[in-house]
Amino acid sequence: MHKMNTQQKQTLRQRIRMAAEQMDLPDGMLHGMPQIILDGDLQLLIERHMGVIEYGTDRICIAAKKNTIEITGQSMYLVAMDRDSIRIRGVIHCVRYLTKEETHADGR
Repeated sequence: MHKMNTQQKQTLRQRIRMAAEQMDLPDGMLHGMPQIILDGDLQLLIERHMGVIEYGTDRICIAAKKNTIEITGQSMYLVAMDRDSIRIRGVIHCVRYLTKEETHADGR
């Protein structure tokens, strides 16, 4: 198996970036950032997550690559979850990104 040197890796990254721009892909997709789709205030889809940190009917926290996604609301529940996406239903009041510091300072 052939290992790539630093210059080859940079060239590959540039080609991937250019291809993504030509296909009009979101920047976050290249960096593994989550995509959040809110359907009104009753349903939420999160793609590219890293798992559930906290789960309750009024607060759900989802791990993302660089932060935590906090969802607050009422009567919330997980409809579906796989390694790529999570679908949540209920009355959704707020979706917020928490830094790692905010997540740990919360004490939860």
